[in-house]
Amino acid sequence: MTVSFYPYIFDAGAEEHLIVETANEIFDLSNANASDLLSVLGFEALWSAPPQPILGFLDRVTAALRKSIDQPSAEIPMTIDRAPGRMTVVDCGRAEGYLNRRLHELSTLVRQGKDAGATHVGWG
Repeated sequence: MTVSFYPYIFDAGAEEHLIVETANEIFDLSNANASDLLSVLGFEALWSAPPQPILGFLDRVTAALRKSIDQPSAEIPMTIDRAPGRMTVVDCGRAEGYLNRRLHELSTLVRQGKDAGATHVGWG
């Protein structure tokens, strides 16, 4: 499963959020990586949060980027859980600095969305 992030324009008349087309490809993360990234951004209700105002979201991303200068996110080693008679589960892990790179990519998406007129950022 993946979590996708999108810049939106809020249409007050229709009371709906419309996805803004940006130069970036779709920004997707695995559920575990999205959860960790949203935690870095200070979101507690990870999966039930409504689209966030873009300027406040951008402030969170900028603050997280500043905190991460010269502090790469930790590596998570690959693990394999296997036992006779059970399915083998492989956790591919994560390279050192992975969350920092994805945070920077999210910053780019949000800034491009803002430049294209987005008012909110959401995920799901």
